[in-house]
Amino acid sequence: MLPLFNGPRSVGWNRFASEIIHMKSFFRGASVIVAVALTGSCAAPSPPAQMTQPFNAGDVSWSLGAGTAVVEGRAVLPRAGEAPRTCAGGEAQLFPASTYAAEMMRIVFGSDVRGFAPLASAHYPNNIAADFKSTVRRIGCDATGSFRFDGVPAGTWYVFSNVISRPAGAAAPQGGALMQRITVAEGAPVSVLLSP
Repeated sequence: MLPLFNGPRSVGWNRFASEIIHMKSFFRGASVIVAVALTGSCAAPSPPAQMTQPFNAGDVSWSLGAGTAVVEGRAVLPRAGEAPRTCAGGEAQLFPASTYAAEMMRIVFGSDVRGFAPLASAHYPNNIAADFKSTVRRIGCDATGSFRFDGVPAGTWYVFSNVISRPAGAAAPQGGALMQRITVAEGAPVSVLLSP
């Protein structure tokens, strides 16, 4: 336990010096413990996430046909006291829901419904099936961070976008990935706002 220090006038100089020496020893020991704990936590990075579900193209074959629905939206990260960041200049992605895609969303976002994965701490699987990539629809985001997918078949989909920027003076890029699961009906418009 740390001694209670009341100052040199109340306890006398000798006691004051004794307490300082005791406190220096305590903090030296505590700093060694903290240094060991921090070094130990940095010693081995966590292994990359791995998909365990196999990708089955038959599960999402319905998504490859022409549809009549429209999915439009915007990807935005608000910033306190500043203009929000958007996906302007980047892209939005739309891919069909499946057990494979749901597992991937849980790895990246911790949820298969909606999520935000900060750039600094996001974990992506490193074994994404090549066949899965062929089911992803991509469209550019306009200057306001808006996007629109036409001819979307009815079904359940994931909408995904990265909102990344490098503000002046920032040491590294900031932002992250946004995702939301949606259900699309034939011929109906769907509007989505991707935001944390």
